[in-house]
Amino acid sequence: MYKIRLTLELNEESGVYTVTSPDVPGLVTEGATPEEITRNVEDALQGLMEAWAELGMEPPASLRNAQTQQPTTVEVLVTV
Repeated sequence: MYKIRLTLELNEESGVYTVTSPDVPGLVTEGATPEEITRNVEDALQGLMEAWAELGMEPPASLRNAQTQQPTTVEVLVTV
């Protein structure tokens, strides 16, 4: 499990949030609902982990102490 901070920026026209993380460089995804954001963050983390492994790179410190291969979002806070 990972505990990372997420930054959500709302596009008011589309109602879609752009999601990034100060803890995970390169994490950028989007979503309109908390469920979609959670799913997309998990998918993006999995993709980043695979890319770092293929490149022989270490993941950021916030992801190194994970007990599982499958990323899991621990907390999601969405304000409107």
